[in-house]
Amino acid sequence: MQVSRDEAREVAVVALLLVAGLRVLSGVVQLIEEFDREHTWESLAGRFLAPVGSTLGLFVFGAAMIVALSPSGSVSRRVMRAARDGSGFVGLLGVASSLLSLTTGFSTTGRIWFALINGFAATVLGFTGWWLLRNLDPNR
Repeated sequence: MQVSRDEAREVAVVALLLVAGLRVLSGVVQLIEEFDREHTWESLAGRFLAPVGSTLGLFVFGAAMIVALSPSGSVSRRVMRAARDGSGFVGLLGVASSLLSLTTGFSTTGRIWFALINGFAATVLGFTGWWLLRNLDPNR
């Protein structure tokens, strides 16, 4: 079966967004396993959001770049809107992750830095993708 470039771009964006959803699911599984270790809700949220947020940031930024670099009309509005909204969500997730990492009471400063860096990465990637797609002029 042959696919056009437009169809290939659409499939690539949808695949990246699906992988982002699967990453959230794996984070939920990780979170469920952490319940047995007597953590507070804040530490559980910090453990969940830090690695998941930065990974999602890579996926949604990749989807945003595919959409932004595609010729006008080659990616449907629905997929473009999903990539834009997903990017904004990941940006907010990164902010939440960074704030939670400061209040979770991790036992070592290395864990705090790990969570902060992952949160900042998610924030930068998510909001950059959101800004690009929000301000994209398809006619230029």
